[in-house]
Amino acid sequence: MADPYIDPFETKIYGKFAREQMAAVLMGKLPALDGMVEFAIGKQLAADQAMSDILDRQPKPAPELDSAEVLEEARDVIVRFGSYLDSLKGRPVDPKVFFRGEMPSVLARRRITKLTAAVGHIADELERQREKVRGAEAWLAELREVHEKLGIVERQQRATRVERLELGPEVSTAREAWLGVYNANKSL
Repeated sequence: MADPYIDPFETKIYGKFAREQMAAVLMGKLPALDGMVEFAIGKQLAADQAMSDILDRQPKPAPELDSAEVLEEARDVIVRFGSYLDSLKGRPVDPKVFFRGEMPSVLARRRITKLTAAVGHIADELERQREKVRGAEAWLAELREVHEKLGIVERQQRATRVERLELGPEVSTAREAWLGVYNANKSL
């Protein structure tokens, strides 16, 4: 009896291995039964292909963002924005308004939750102060983009460590059919 815990994605590996083993071990042992072995290999191939087709039609998980890269980008934006504010002639706005009294470099070292909130606050505050800050549109676009990426990374980190795919009922049905063929072939 085959392992009943073969998951749907492992069927590709087990099916191919079963076909290879039937061809290597059984073919030629008793030439009169070679036709039966070829039939079994063909049935296994058909079951493998059906299972593969079902799996290929399943929705793919969203690609994950590289959290280290996103964090580095967010930290860079905060520090650069702080330097930009300091470089504005006449200091039209107080940088403390954006950074809540902290130095940008200190704020940039926060963990992801606080960093996400900080970038969101900076973007919201810049929206309110946009008339006073030259180049506000470009900074707003960059801050909003980084804020969105941070939100995605934060959700990724909160998600279950083991990736869980939602598979439809047709996958379960196809797996049962595949196991039937696989178990029959294991008996050869």
